[in-house]
Amino acid sequence: MIPKSWKALQPIVKAGSRSLTTSDLHRQLKKPILVTQSSTLQKKINYYAIEPKNEPTIGTLMKESRSRDKNKLVRSCQFMHREFLVRISKVIIHLQNLPYLLLTNEDIKRVLDLYMYAFTDMLHQPKIQNIGDVDKFNETLSGLLDDLQDILLILSRGIHDSQPHFKSEDFNGTVQKIMDYITINRLCNRILARHHLSTHITREGYISVVNTELSLKKIINKNAAFAANVCQNVYMDTLPEVLIDGHADTRVAFIPNIIDYILREILKNSFRATVEANLHKVDKPPIICTICNTPDFWTIRYVDKPPIICTICNTPDFWTIRVSDRGTGMTEEVLKQVENYCYTSFKQEQQYSHAFGDLVSVAGQDQGSSLAGFGVGIPVSKAYVKFVGGKLEFQTMPGIGTDVYIKIPQLSMMLDNVRI
Repeated sequence: MIPKSWKALQPIVKAGSRSLTTSDLHRQLKKPILVTQSSTLQKKINYYAIEPKNEPTIGTLMKESRSRDKNKLVRSCQFMHREFLVRISKVIIHLQNLPYLLLTNEDIKRVLDLYMYAFTDMLHQPKIQNIGDVDKFNETLSGLLDDLQDILLILSRGIHDSQPHFKSEDFNGTVQKIMDYITINRLCNRILARHHLSTHITREGYISVVNTELSLKKIINKNAAFAANVCQNVYMDTLPEVLIDGHADTRVAFIPNIIDYILREILKNSFRATVEANLHKVDKPPIICTICNTPDFWTIRYVDKPPIICTICNTPDFWTIRVSDRGTGMTEEVLKQVENYCYTSFKQEQQYSHAFGDLVSVAGQDQGSSLAGFGVGIPVSKAYVKFVGGKLEFQTMPGIGTDVYIKIPQLSMMLDNVRI
């Protein structure tokens, strides 16, 4: 989707077109691009970038969502207008001060341009004075969310392509900081926008963006079905079952999009590892056949791969999902790198892995499915879990399998501690 201001605003920050040698790349590693002061737009960006952000807590958002007062809706729009100008301008400044050589990458320049266009659209938004202006502002806000939908994908692709030109230790430090910042900024902005837009509608079981009766079993099954569908299309082979045990009927109060993303990434990895570990295995596990007979049908189902087991544990302070697979496992070297942006186990020369990454990209479903192959799934999941005060931990045995623990605090512990 091309932002509305595309024709009116040509790219303002140019990163340079001169061809550079490998030695140039290393010399330029820590050279920031200068923030241009001559542009009126740039001055506006600089002005808002030094303004402080308002960071309401989850508890505050939930309290505010109960009001449908028209005057409050107008004030909410006014707050969102100013807040998004501040937040977007801060991201633009971060991007403009990336190492110069990163900004020569077309994808990274595109991300910067998209944020520029979003800032311009919000800047040119007419003043919100009464209830009649609310719908128009909400339309602009919804469009902004659409325009910035694929930011992480585009940015990670650009960083991935730039990686060979930099020394790994310097590159990883730079990338970790900017990706963590943009990941959490994007998450908070989307939560804040969805909260604002949710004040105009009533959703059963929701207070603001929080689902107060979120079934962990259902959300596991939903994301397992997605991963299984992609896996089936790639491998054309029988798939492992996903079994759920422990406190299987647990319902929690949480923001569904966050756990949706995390589970999708973890289960994609588990399916891929389990299937690939058994593709050419000589001593495969025994085939299990299950027969079901009903008045209308009889069915035979067979499984020749070890199941993926999701165990749910619910306590007064935390709830935990453990995803256990008996796939390829990870070596110590891989385990150290798996939480770094741009590290990926997908290799061009690995036919099945590469196909899996391509098909996941084609499949769609928000950011969670389209990032395979660029090494951001686990780091973004880690950033999300850390943001809400939780933990994402790995226990792995090479050649045997991996257990992933997703530990999230109960809503009561997040209300006043997690700021959006």
